[in-house]
Amino acid sequence: MRILLLLMALPLLADQTYYVDCVAGSDLAAGTSHETSWKTVGKVSAKVFAPGDSILFRRGTRCGGMLWPKGSGQPGTPIRLGAYGTGALPVIEAANTDETAIKLFNQQHWQVENLEAVGGNRYGVLVSGTEGTLRQFRLTNLVVHDVTGAAKTKTSGLVVVAVPPEVTLEDVVIDGITAFGTTQWAGIVVAGGSRENRIRKVSVRNSVVHNVYGDGIVLFQVEDGVVEKSAVWLTGLQPTVSIGTPNGIWTWRCRTCTVQWTEGFFTDSPGVDGGVYDIDWGNDDNLVQYNYGHDAQGYCASVFGAHEEITTNSVIRYNVCVNNGRSPKLAQRQGDLYISTWEDGALDGVLVHNNTLYWNPPVNAPALQMDHADFKGAAPNLFSNNVIISSVPSMIHASRRLEFKRNVYWYRGRGPASWTYGEPSPKPPPDDSFVQPCLDEQLRPRPGSSLINAAWRLPKLSASEVLGAPHDGGSDIGAIEFKGPAPQPVSAPKLEFRADDGQSTSLVRRNGKWLLLVVGDLDDEARSQLVFIQTALAQYGHGDLEAALAIRDAPGNLRYDWNLGGIRLLNGAGEARNRLRISQSVAVLLVSPESQVVRAWDGFAAPAELGLALKRYLGPPPGSPALVVH
Repeated sequence: MRILLLLMALPLLADQTYYVDCVAGSDLAAGTSHETSWKTVGKVSAKVFAPGDSILFRRGTRCGGMLWPKGSGQPGTPIRLGAYGTGALPVIEAANTDETAIKLFNQQHWQVENLEAVGGNRYGVLVSGTEGTLRQFRLTNLVVHDVTGAAKTKTSGLVVVAVPPEVTLEDVVIDGITAFGTTQWAGIVVAGGSRENRIRKVSVRNSVVHNVYGDGIVLFQVEDGVVEKSAVWLTGLQPTVSIGTPNGIWTWRCRTCTVQWTEGFFTDSPGVDGGVYDIDWGNDDNLVQYNYGHDAQGYCASVFGAHEEITTNSVIRYNVCVNNGRSPKLAQRQGDLYISTWEDGALDGVLVHNNTLYWNPPVNAPALQMDHADFKGAAPNLFSNNVIISSVPSMIHASRRLEFKRNVYWYRGRGPASWTYGEPSPKPPPDDSFVQPCLDEQLRPRPGSSLINAAWRLPKLSASEVLGAPHDGGSDIGAIEFKGPAPQPVSAPKLEFRADDGQSTSLVRRNGKWLLLVVGDLDDEARSQLVFIQTALAQYGHGDLEAALAIRDAPGNLRYDWNLGGIRLLNGAGEARNRLRISQSVAVLLVSPESQVVRAWDGFAAPAELGLALKRYLGPPPGSPALVVH
């Protein structure tokens, strides 16, 4: 009889879905169907949910107040917070008196997706706690903006996952976030409470951050973290220095963290920094690779040691840095690559290799700046296989504690170049060269370039380079591997697409605009590619560029879930794949107003390659100087 009663009770324990309609619902209803939906976030916040439950807000509705549903999921059965119906994302709008729009506190195993969070006076979305171990958070396809108030801590902002030292937190995925517009500090921040109790297993990907007073995307005291396929711009907008000096994407006191395949530009600071990438003090085994940092007021990348802590095994490789150091003050102090220590901090193992720097500051400042850098330990410190093209004569300012191997420098002005390597010199370090590198307008080696197959062989050389080409034989100096002569433009095929707004789009141009077309599947590769289509539109979208996505089997809400904005959503991806002979899951075409396919990528178009192609064919965007490589 007891077993029978337990079996009869099982349906009561089944996963339950609750519905919220902030227009037509009622808090007196059961909330378990579309017809009996609840109405307010207060009703949701008052309930303790069980593992496997779902709380779904109706699309197109706007709900006021702070949303803080209670309860925790279990491994394999998280609680899901999301949307139902068709149309725009549900909006959770916090009042100015609310701390945050969406909150999870001392909870775990949650999946939050397909929502828009607006307002709050400290956070937009907050995951935190004060006790125990918290695991498994998935924040996916969220639009978060307009968080107000004056920043009092670097763990305030739009999307914040932060805990004190006594809390253990692990397994965080932040995917497909659009975060913008805050006078608080950061766009996305994941912050552990101490170096001894770091947050473990963190992934931030497919996300964009822009128009923030402080940092773009930051990992503080994280172990096994990655920031990838993401972009930041217009960071560091605070008018005066408040609680610190910001950067675009950076790490602090992290272990085995990687920043890769990202783009950062228009980063600023009213004080120092204002750079794109930073391996800050207290980090161990951090890696910055395959990124495109450009048009920053500060540096492209840095490595720091400070406060009696040693930063160990820092690697900066395969990055393309263009037109940084727009601020005369920051260019003079920091350069494009900045290595520095202070307050008894030190560095043990700095490897900077195979980067391409186009350095064009408004003052005569070195591209590589070492400022009171103290090295300790036995790990090698090496600057190798880098290309520096500079519009000013000062190339490097470094001590002999950093070893130089097979770098190439070119000063495109008149008169002699200069180096400081321990002491001022009219010549580069002994193993380096001052020679015209013979690059094209997209910073690719031309046939016959002295960079080809000339790199100094490093141990553990990466299997690819910034533009995704595998090494074939010897590797090249710089970030960009020679892949043969540049492809020639071809006439666009006569392909017509029907957009989700009912209008048609053709590869045969009729409106005098350039077209960036992504042909993809409903997968992570297409999602990642769209990040850099968004950065293109942020720079060129008010002029002569339009963008479109042709995707097979697109669900009806894809426009909103992926926050396509000005990117048109097209039908007809299958025919495009056949006609264009696309073999990879994603492809990108750049089509001119004259209906010429000037560039085509069968596969992911890396941020540097795409950005430099746009600069080559459309000209520099507003606020960015032109590239002159000869």
